[in-house]
Amino acid sequence: MKKIFKLLFFLNKLVWKFDHRLYMRNNNKLMKKLGINIIGDPIYISATVSFDGTDYGLITIGDKTVISSGVRVLTHDFSVSRMLYAVGRLKADEKEVSISSPVTIGSNVFVGARSIVMPGTVVEDNVVIGAGSVVRGKLEKNGIYIGNPAVKIRTIEEQLEKYDNKGLI
Repeated sequence: MKKIFKLLFFLNKLVWKFDHRLYMRNNNKLMKKLGINIIGDPIYISATVSFDGTDYGLITIGDKTVISSGVRVLTHDFSVSRMLYAVGRLKADEKEVSISSPVTIGSNVFVGARSIVMPGTVVEDNVVIGAGSVVRGKLEKNGIYIGNPAVKIRTIEEQLEKYDNKGLI
């Protein structure tokens, strides 16, 4: 059954090139069918967003959220196998070991293009994440975060004041 939903998800990405509104109506439904926890109605999730398929149920996305192109959302970490192998606790013929952790992206969040959201991340409501950021840990509400690793540079209120002072809004 999941293979059918993955196929529908892929076909919906083809629709994205022609009609973004139709794409989003279908996309939210398909993501829910795959097991992604959609709270409310995300505004836009690019067709080029890559969700870790290890366990879609570990991903939660809030209302009025925008996730830009090329974003990668990870819920697993297989580097643990490399560490265990390095110290002799995992043999070459043994099964790979991974750690899975949920990712929560709150409501009214903007995730900039080509950002990476690491396992175990919690992004609270009203957060802006700059393009190319590597996001991990907890991002507190009403903040603007950028960089690798993403750090808070100011509050939303401070950013809006900057825009007001420059006459941009």
